[in-house]
Amino acid sequence: MTQPSSTRKPMLSPERFKALADGVFSIALTLLIIDVVTTAKEIDPGMTLAGHLLEHWGTGVAYLVGFLTIFVCWVNHHAVLDQVERLDRTLIWVGGLQLGLVSAVPLPTALLADHFTGPSSQTAFFLYGVTFFLMASSFWVLSRTVLRCDLLRADGDREGIARLERAYLIAVVWNVLCMIALHFNVTAALVMWTLMFGVFAFPAEFAQLVDERVLGRGRASSPRA
Repeated sequence: MTQPSSTRKPMLSPERFKALADGVFSIALTLLIIDVVTTAKEIDPGMTLAGHLLEHWGTGVAYLVGFLTIFVCWVNHHAVLDQVERLDRTLIWVGGLQLGLVSAVPLPTALLADHFTGPSSQTAFFLYGVTFFLMASSFWVLSRTVLRCDLLRADGDREGIARLERAYLIAVVWNVLCMIALHFNVTAALVMWTLMFGVFAFPAEFAQLVDERVLGRGRASSPRA
């Protein structure tokens, strides 16, 4: 006889998985600064420190972009997993692949730092855009898996996770539009990605706004007592 989902023994507790994830996020954030430190120390003979730093300003900007990317992902990671009661094999693999993407962020960040301007800048931004697309897709699959496999806590916010799932799908489509815009205008694509950063820094609030203003759901569908 199959055990109810509420009494089924979990393969891995959410706390242990979140501890692993926090470690991966921390290491990825730390790796970002290595390229900045290396670049700052490699001053050409006869060049002043100020001149050297100004010449390599793209490295600092790339570090900021990489840091924000990983930190926003960490915020969204907890927004979903804080609602989870248990992890099954599917969610472990989805979460593990997502952590693989997080650990890979320093690579496109380093390429962006080296080619922030110049003839290869569009390629560097495209590679970073692919990273954004894969990350947004992973969050959509993560939230969808939590709902479809019934992994929420008894007091979990099912509607809140459903809203996040819809918001992450918007992010997937938005990233595709960003990469199309990048083909025509790098600045336009950067503005679009910046907007995405801003809204997904507050995932629950953005998801609620989408439901209320775009889909006509949210508070309108659940009146107060």
